[in-house]
Amino acid sequence: MKNKIISAYSIEDLIEEIDEVVKNDFKPSLAFIYTSVSYDVRKLEAELHKYKFLVFGATTVGEVFANEEMGVNEIEESIVCMLVDINPDAIALKLLSVDGDNYYNIGEQVGEWSKSQFEDSSIITVTAGLAFDNDAYTQGILSTGIIYAFGGAAGDDLILKDTFVFSNQNFTNHGIVVLTIDNSKIDVVGARAFGWTGIGKEKLVTKADKNIVYEIDNRPAIEFYKTYLYVATIDMPQTGIEYPLEVTMRNGQVVYRAVLDIDEENGSLIFAGHVEEKSKVRISAPEGKGIIDHVEDSLNKVVSENSNFEADIVLVFPCCSRKQVLGALTHKEIEVAYEATKAPLIGCFVYGEIGAFPGGYGFHNETFVTALLKEKE
Repeated sequence: MKNKIISAYSIEDLIEEIDEVVKNDFKPSLAFIYTSVSYDVRKLEAELHKYKFLVFGATTVGEVFANEEMGVNEIEESIVCMLVDINPDAIALKLLSVDGDNYYNIGEQVGEWSKSQFEDSSIITVTAGLAFDNDAYTQGILSTGIIYAFGGAAGDDLILKDTFVFSNQNFTNHGIVVLTIDNSKIDVVGARAFGWTGIGKEKLVTKADKNIVYEIDNRPAIEFYKTYLYVATIDMPQTGIEYPLEVTMRNGQVVYRAVLDIDEENGSLIFAGHVEEKSKVRISAPEGKGIIDHVEDSLNKVVSENSNFEADIVLVFPCCSRKQVLGALTHKEIEVAYEATKAPLIGCFVYGEIGAFPGGYGFHNETFVTALLKEKE
C-alpha cells in the first residue's frame, strides 16, 4: 500500500503537488484530505473533481501527519493529504447530505450499503454539522452487524459554526462521508485511549433525552458543574470540555461526554453524545501529560496482540479537547502514536470520536481513536 503525504498552505499548492506526484507514475486510488475551514471547501472540491481517485475529506480543528521523510507534525490552518495506492476493488466511498433528524436510520442505511459492497466490511466515516447526532448515527451503523467503525465529527477551528465533509464530487455541511473497506483484502485493527479520571461522588441522571441532560439528582444539571467546579455560567461550556462528564451507563460501560452548550432557561447541559437517564455520573479531570501514556499503552496493546500485523498506514482521530489540555505537548501525543505503529500516519482533531470495535461503546468524547490498515498479500 504505497502512499505519499502532502502538506500545503493553499489550495493551489496542494493541487500543484498532487499533479507532481501523479505525473511521476504514482497511481493513487484514494486520498485522505483534511483541511482548515479557513480554505474554501467549495473551491477545493471543484479543484479535486478532475482526479479519478476517491477523496475522503473533512474540515478540522488542526491537522496531523507523520512519516520517515517528514517527521512528526501537528499543525493548524493547513491542508494535509495522504495519497494511497490501495486495491481499488477493496474500497468504496459514499458522500451523503442528510435531511431531517433520523440519524439512527442514516446509520442503518450506511451499514447496509457497506454490507452490500462487501460481504465483510469495516467503515471509516466523518460527519458534518454541529447538530448531527453522532451517537445515534454510530448506533445505527452497529445495528447492522458492522463491527469495526472509526472516524469522528468534523471540526471548524473551534469556531463552532459550520463543519464540512467532502469528496471530489460534492460537499456538505450536514451529512457524512463514508469509506467502506473489504476485510477480505484489507486488515483493519483499532485502538481507543482516554486519559480522564472521575473525581468526586457519583450522582444519578434523573432526567435526560439523548444528548440533553436536564436534571442530576433531581436538580438542574448546570448546578452540578457550578457546584463542583465553582464556575460561572459565562465559563461554560469551555470548562465542560476540559472537565467532561464521566458516565457509567446501565450496562456498566464508561464513556466521557463533553459539554457543547447550555440552556440557562431550563438549566440543562447539552453534550456531544448521549447520556442515559438513570446512568451514574461524576466530573472527570484530565491526567495532565499522563493522557499521552494512555495513547502509548493502547497502541502497544494492539501491536502486541497482533504480532504479525505491520500497518501500511495509520489513521488517527484525536479529540480537540486533548489539544487544549496538552498545549505544547500535543505534538508528543502524535509522536507516541507514530513511534508505536511505525507507519505513515495522517489525521485531524475532531469534535467527537467514533471508535467502534468489540469491547466498548461506539461514540466517544475526549478520546484518541486510531485505525491501522494493512493490505493483505
